[in-house]
Amino acid sequence: MLTTITRRIRGLAVIGAALACLNPAWAADYPERPVTAMVPFPAGGSTDLMARAIAQELTDSLNTNVVVDNRSGGAGTVGLAALARARADGYTIGVVPAAPLVNQPHMHRTPYDLDAFDYVCQFFESPQALAVKPGSPFSNLKELVDYAQAHPGELTYGSPGPGSLPNLAMEQFLEKAKVDITHVPFAGDGPGVTALMGGHVDLYMTMSNVIADRDLKSVAIFSEQELDTLPGVQTAAAQGYDMTASWWGGVIAPKGIPDQARARLEKSCQQATESERLGKVLDRLGTQAVYLGPADFRAKVESISETNGRLIEKVLKNRS
Repeated sequence: MLTTITRRIRGLAVIGAALACLNPAWAADYPERPVTAMVPFPAGGSTDLMARAIAQELTDSLNTNVVVDNRSGGAGTVGLAALARARADGYTIGVVPAAPLVNQPHMHRTPYDLDAFDYVCQFFESPQALAVKPGSPFSNLKELVDYAQAHPGELTYGSPGPGSLPNLAMEQFLEKAKVDITHVPFAGDGPGVTALMGGHVDLYMTMSNVIADRDLKSVAIFSEQELDTLPGVQTAAAQGYDMTASWWGGVIAPKGIPDQARARLEKSCQQATESERLGKVLDRLGTQAVYLGPADFRAKVESISETNGRLIEKVLKNRS
């Protein structure tokens, strides 16, 4: 006869085998508890407000609370470092704009790289546009480039600062146009736009909603299509300069989250971008819902990181 201990051991083995068979079904029940959405910027800013809006959509879709956790500091790098260190179980995700991913690692040593994350989806994008000062003679890029070629270094353009997305977008355009226009950095769009309106700089690169809200004259939109908010303004591509530039971002997670969690998050993220409620929030913030799936989102991050890395090296070299 089997001893009591032997029977117990065999019984435990049978139970273990049964549990192993059930494990995939259990994993498919994700999520079983609240999800934390880290935001690498302070509460109350544009990124935070967008994060709270998509967190509400994910809460409804996942049928569990998605709680926003602000981890600000280091121009977004503190929060991304915390996200990269988080447990890769699908219960910690990040809602991030592009800059901490594609800019900051080229400007400072960061405790993460692009391979530290899984890319769930892009869900927002706001195209940039180039504004000109009041009374400017330029109505399109050809007129601007023709003048800049004849007067190298005479014109000035403003941006929210060295290494910012608008600064890098403008430097990319200047490379394509083969012209020299002097950069004047500002501590944000507020003083920069004020300087443009006062005629202290000739041009200012910023998000299209900033230009639309202030009724500034623009000579180009760096998007794939024209915008209803800037009627009559052609895209840069339509004017012969094949490039786009925008403020954009999405949902990421620590590298290696379970397949079931990734699939649920990807589906919920896509559903969120189709939500009329999210669209209204993004519209109030001057951006729009634009969905990219995981593969396209990662490819975009890698491509723009490569481009911006080269441009940042050039900008920093010119400052030294």
